[in-house]
Amino acid sequence: MAIPSWPTGLPQSPQKGFKESVGQNIIRSTMDAGPAKMRNRGKRPNTMDLSFILTTAQTTTLETFIKDTLAGVKRFSFPHPRTYTTVEARIVPQSEGEFYGLEYLAPGYWKTNLKFEILP
Repeated sequence: MAIPSWPTGLPQSPQKGFKESVGQNIIRSTMDAGPAKMRNRGKRPNTMDLSFILTTAQTTTLETFIKDTLAGVKRFSFPHPRTYTTVEARIVPQSEGEFYGLEYLAPGYWKTNLKFEILP
């Protein structure tokens, strides 16, 4: 079964900001003397914080995509804004059950912030 794609009716790159965190799953152990030891535990997903400006219609598209298409948990393909490749991502809730908030900008325009996990 194919994974869903980020809707074409939504912005394909963030307009108000983008921050990426590169992850690595490392254990760091302190020693009695000398520098700490570190070892790799495997891959950890990178995360992206994205800000979009949406129209009122696009906010409905986003809500439908998250609630109905993804059921809040499924992975989807997304055009990565730095590498210009298509990656698999999941939306990370910003708090218990809250995927995004909307901030009013002007009549018909909203700002939203989303956090994505880029899956290895």
